[in-house]
Amino acid sequence: MIIPSLIDYKISTSTTLPPIEASMMEYWVAGNGVFIRAQRQGLSICVPIIHCTIRGLPNLAPYFHLQYPLVPANKILEMLQASQAVGDQEILFHLCFTHGEWHLHIPKQTATSTHVTLVEPSDPSYETALIEIHSHHTYKACFSPTDDQEESGKFRIFAVLGEIFNCPTINVRVGIYSHFYYIPANWVFELPAEFSNTIQPCN
Repeated sequence: MIIPSLIDYKISTSTTLPPIEASMMEYWVAGNGVFIRAQRQGLSICVPIIHCTIRGLPNLAPYFHLQYPLVPANKILEMLQASQAVGDQEILFHLCFTHGEWHLHIPKQTATSTHVTLVEPSDPSYETALIEIHSHHTYKACFSPTDDQEESGKFRIFAVLGEIFNCPTINVRVGIYSHFYYIPANWVFELPAEFSNTIQPCN
């Protein structure tokens, strides 16, 4: 029995990639840079982490495949209302896709204006969530250094809600074991008319 490696390192010889063999992720050296590639139930992704030219190798095309329907707008509005209800505190949400639809969970948590922590790290929704969202209430929808630290080591979609009282905004990225890649929110969510869509990392 061959046990797959957690991480594999590959050199592209074709623009067509073979099935993923590593159980966590693969690094691919290609003509247009270094890519990271991973898959889990419901999601597969291949994105560049270093842009450069390596002569003699074929280029790779990035991809993002969400195998589930977009998260419906009513789920976003439900999160917005819950975020507004707690005022200037952060709040954490989990989205899980089971039985053919998205389910929104608000796990037990402790929160301040700048931080939110799960009370039970083994919460079932944490184990199964494909998407993790939290609110930055009156602040912009920017991922903070604290967010970077807390979201490292996971493979899932992350989103942050910002300026929830006057100009609701959602910012989305994929975390691939401490590599982060920003994507348009409408790749994942059906955006209500109230929402702006930003994909800009914030400095």
